[in-house]
Amino acid sequence: MTGKLLYVTPFFDRHGKRRWRFRRKGYPHHSFKSPHGTKAFEREYAACLNADPEPVVLRATITGSVGDVIARYYSDNAFLDLKPATQKVYRGVLERFRADFADVPIKAFDADRIQRLMTAMRHKPHAAARLRKLLAQLLRVARRGKLVSAGFDPISDTRAPKTWGGGYHRWTEEELTAFENRYPLGTKPRLAFDLLLYGAQRSGDVRFMTDADIAGGRIRLDQSKTNNAVDIPVVPPLQASLEAGPLGTATLVETRDGKPFTEKGFYGMLKKACRAAGVPHCSPHGLRKAAARRCREAGCTDEEGMAITGHKTVKEYRHYAGSDARPEVADAAMRKVMANRSDRLASGSAQPIEKAAE
Repeated sequence: MTGKLLYVTPFFDRHGKRRWRFRRKGYPHHSFKSPHGTKAFEREYAACLNADPEPVVLRATITGSVGDVIARYYSDNAFLDLKPATQKVYRGVLERFRADFADVPIKAFDADRIQRLMTAMRHKPHAAARLRKLLAQLLRVARRGKLVSAGFDPISDTRAPKTWGGGYHRWTEEELTAFENRYPLGTKPRLAFDLLLYGAQRSGDVRFMTDADIAGGRIRLDQSKTNNAVDIPVVPPLQASLEAGPLGTATLVETRDGKPFTEKGFYGMLKKACRAAGVPHCSPHGLRKAAARRCREAGCTDEEGMAITGHKTVKEYRHYAGSDARPEVADAAMRKVMANRSDRLASGSAQPIEKAAE
């Protein structure tokens, strides 16, 4: 990264450490987490440039209203320190909430009212959980601003609807094969597909991957969402795909104009390819879940699988890897049970015969 970056300026934090921030009128501000000059810094900068403009936010005239508290939250570090992509998602939720309740006092949202909102959103459990999470943030800002009493914390007495679905569909082996048959090596959808599947990374990271990220036969990057570092080998199928291309000049996968894909553009390109391959219910994000599933089926430990996918918690990794019924494992286990029973009967013992784990 050379030369002065547009909208990026340095500043010194309270510890005297030099840091960098992105400030562009009409767009979300961002304080960089990664050191200046690194690839991770470049990815943060690209995300800032690709962010959507902020909607015009007028300070609410009614102090203590929902609109007032939302405006305060947007200028709070709790919001400003978020990744641009996360800010965009949160802003969408809050603007929809403000459209319905802008002039309602925030103190009117007691546990009963919040729970009624959760119940009304029972068919959208993920959206309900996110709204509940953001209401907790708004109430924290309201308490700090003395807009409600210090002990006003109704969130703990509410519950979001239970999530039954598993999120994005996890690709099966048959679906992976169908896509590979439709898009051979040397096509852009196949290159993106292989980077997602064999790299096991999020679309947000794959979109901004460069030659430097795959140097030396390894994928090395700091994940944009969590800043978690991954260092995994480029396996032969992915290497073959990289050699076949087509590779971009700035990023590995680029648009026809030679620019990095936007979030919507990348999703749209692969979703169109999924429909053409006869797997319209599949999505780019499901490929990372397929990679985690393959780790589980290969007998990888949680730690080994997480080193590939970059998940920070075992719970999240297992959610991705899946807990589908595995008949081959059940068959092997039942054979051991029946063999143990046969040994017990042959010996005339009423007690089970414990066998050492193989």
